[in-house]
Amino acid sequence: MNKLPGQGGLTKKITIAKGRANRKKFARQVAIGLYHLVNQVSKKKTIEMEVASFSSFNDFHEQVLSVLSFIRYVGKPIKWTLYSDGTHTQAQINQLESNFDFLKVSEGLDWSEIESLKGLCKEELEPYENYLIDYAKKYPLGKKLFYYLNHPIEKPTLFIDSDILFYEHANVLKLILTEKPKANGWYMPDVSWGCLDSRYKALNSEQIYQVNSGFIFANEAFKNIKESLDFFKTYNFTYEYFSEQTVYHHLLKNNSYMPLTPKTFILDSGDQFDFSYLFSPKQMAVRHYTGPVRHKMWQKNYKWHLSL
Repeated sequence: MNKLPGQGGLTKKITIAKGRANRKKFARQVAIGLYHLVNQVSKKKTIEMEVASFSSFNDFHEQVLSVLSFIRYVGKPIKWTLYSDGTHTQAQINQLESNFDFLKVSEGLDWSEIESLKGLCKEELEPYENYLIDYAKKYPLGKKLFYYLNHPIEKPTLFIDSDILFYEHANVLKLILTEKPKANGWYMPDVSWGCLDSRYKALNSEQIYQVNSGFIFANEAFKNIKESLDFFKTYNFTYEYFSEQTVYHHLLKNNSYMPLTPKTFILDSGDQFDFSYLFSPKQMAVRHYTGPVRHKMWQKNYKWHLSL
């Protein structure tokens, strides 16, 4: 049904307010009883994969809900490395590590003091240290780019943003782990062409299945990385919002990564102005709650997401 003028904006304001209230309730629940939440959703079985995420002080509760949803619908990973942007408090770190026995927070490098990456990174990254250092010093996404590229991939590894939640169809990850022959890796496709650095778009025509860097599943270490880092150098120390995502788009295309189906791996903001949801937990594997729909992450309480 068509909305009246201004109705969508009013609906979003109401749902944002409701989301803030639910987020505060979840924060209180985490503060007094995260251990009990973990016990409610925990599965005994360990899944043979690792997870890496990147987050901050401000999205601590999104990160906690993301971890809970993973163990609820997928299982316990061998290891979860949480790369901090440097703003997490010691209390937050202690809470994460004491309640999730598989999770370790990496506080990373002190970028204000870093002048060289020699001895601190993979050898293949060293020729690009000036560019990586500059980006990391200027923007959190620069830190994310470095930490993920430098992450050792010894087991199948999932790289995700903190605003990713898992749902009932996420058990497809177990099928991906056992498929033969294995793809090099998988990624969540963006909904449409365009969320890329303008300098990349100026050189390339529109492509189907653009990479969203919020969800990348690597079966093995990245190969053919030099060409993508050479492209990164062409930014010449100037960056746009999607500069980091563009490096991954370039890298994953060069490594023949496969797109996951957008029917269950959801990156869709079509319900941002609605009270209702486009998808229920029973219909999804994963949803990426990007900025336009972040309020939808909290409009329903955590029990809805975790099917409790």
